[in-house]
Amino acid sequence: MTNPSSGSFLLFIVFQSFGQHGRELITSELALRILSILSEEQFLPKMDRASLNGTLENVVIKVVPMENLNGRKLVEAGNLCERRNGRGVDLNRNWSVDWGKKEKDYDPYEENPGIAPFSEPETQIMRKIAISFDPHIWVNVHSGMEALFMPYDHKNRTPDGLPSQRMRLLLEELNNVHCHKRCMIGSGGGSVGYLAHGTATDYMHDVVRVPMSFTFEIYGDNTATLKDCFKMFNPVDHTTFKRVLNDWSAAFFTIFKLGPHQIDVHSKAAVSSMDKWVSIDEYFDGYLMGRRNRYGKKMEVLEVGMQEIRTYFRLFLLSSVLLLFMFCSRISKTGRQIVSAIPI
Repeated sequence: MTNPSSGSFLLFIVFQSFGQHGRELITSELALRILSILSEEQFLPKMDRASLNGTLENVVIKVVPMENLNGRKLVEAGNLCERRNGRGVDLNRNWSVDWGKKEKDYDPYEENPGIAPFSEPETQIMRKIAISFDPHIWVNVHSGMEALFMPYDHKNRTPDGLPSQRMRLLLEELNNVHCHKRCMIGSGGGSVGYLAHGTATDYMHDVVRVPMSFTFEIYGDNTATLKDCFKMFNPVDHTTFKRVLNDWSAAFFTIFKLGPHQIDVHSKAAVSSMDKWVSIDEYFDGYLMGRRNRYGKKMEVLEVGMQEIRTYFRLFLLSSVLLLFMFCSRISKTGRQIVSAIPI
């Protein structure tokens, strides 16, 4: 995408999180498939490589493949219904927007919000990444049903105005092309049948001001019993597993392609997100990579790396001099004569 006023290329920034709930194993599998395609280890059926490279030319993507590592370990150890982290907290209830409110059907095993907003290290890390990365699109990937949700989770409605309309248009395109019109579309709170408080997507929308904030539910088996969590949240046969990964990988690449066109940088509604656009030159001149040393001078990552190399080299020289000094001192104390082994 180009900025019409300057003609320079602009970067479109996407932030994706997978594996927020331990039992939703399929979400991290999708993350790995997307990363494999981005690295050109695999390709989607009917995917044109030239078109793919063109789509990705001005897109910056950050992927968190498994947000809830300790919860995943509990599931792999046999607790197949565990969704919380290792401390028993639901990471998708630990964010600050409307945190701690409990509905009548509140289940602490399912929705424990923690002792305070951002009490968990996982949400602290995700918040820090989100604020520094400042994306145009946020996607929080879950399983349990097939749905494409936009804010709000804690209200029975969607946001007002043009940005909300643009989010819905993009979701309708994904539903038609990749979800085969099976996916539910709307606000999380208005579509699921219950309100969720302290969620990541509501925080991204209200606090980080991400223009497009989504929650995707990529798979669910409504024939599974409540005790059969693995089947409820994850495909159990190879054909379904492959279909889910192919359909939703393609959906994400559609986002990479269409997303920049859904955010109008000249519209009044998008003025607040104008500062999210950055030229490629600015990006490589220090955007996301800029760091400051102890004197407050801005340095590139490359410069920091060269400084570290110089430091290591100086330490090597110093240690060499010290070893030589110790060796010479020892020889002088013993008074031994060194005889050359090579005939002169």
